Amino acid sequence: MSCCGSKRAQVSGGRVVEGRMQERIAEAEPAYAPPPRERTGRTFVYDGDGTLTVRGAVSGTAYRFTSPGVRLEVAADDVFAMLAEPDLRPETVS
Repeated sequence: MSCCGSKRAQVSGGRVVEGRMQERIAEAEPAYAPPPRERTGRTFVYDGDGTLTVRGAVSGTAYRFTSPGVRLEVAADDVFAMLAEPDLRPETVS
């Protein structure tokens, strides 16, 4: 006589032992993880007029650019948000 457990085992890929279902455990190969990149900040240059204060989206730091041409180091966590500011540009490394 068949029980519902064995049908469940056939469908799920497990097996029934003494009326209990044992699940088949697959051993996963460890996924390749590239070495962590060093996260460093970037220097931004202000090209606007007057004074600009921008609060970092992640760190909450207030970056104050007091005049055109001012360069400030921005934390790595805040770089992405600073790229959206129209009067700021990342300083190019020569």
